[in-house]
Amino acid sequence: MRTLIRTAGRLCISAIFVYTGYGMINNAERYAKRAAAAVPMLPEDPMVARAHGATMMVAGSTLALGIVPRMSARVLALTMIPNTLIGHPFWKSESPEDRRTQLVHFLKNIGLFGGLLYLSADKRTAPQPQD
Repeated sequence: MRTLIRTAGRLCISAIFVYTGYGMINNAERYAKRAAAAVPMLPEDPMVARAHGATMMVAGSTLALGIVPRMSARVLALTMIPNTLIGHPFWKSESPEDRRTQLVHFLKNIGLFGGLLYLSADKRTAPQPQD
């Protein structure tokens, strides 16, 4: 039963990363432009966004499949830092409604980050032998 619950949990948390990574690869120009505007020293190169998206897809897939789950969670947690800071800068929002929306997404990402940190430190994430 523990293995089933862990597998379901990994599938649930990894789905957003596989989906978002796929979207970043397909819309790399838009993401590169947004990242370059937020971080002036970052080039407006779609390859940066594609690499970031591919990293999210691969790490999300390996997490879902239980292949090096702790390492996958660590990689995904690292990808959450720029995603959250660049993608949801609620402090820059001009309207209260936009600020609230961005804050909700920012806090959602913080929650995902916390879940990934937990997975990356949990020694029970490795498959357990059946009793």
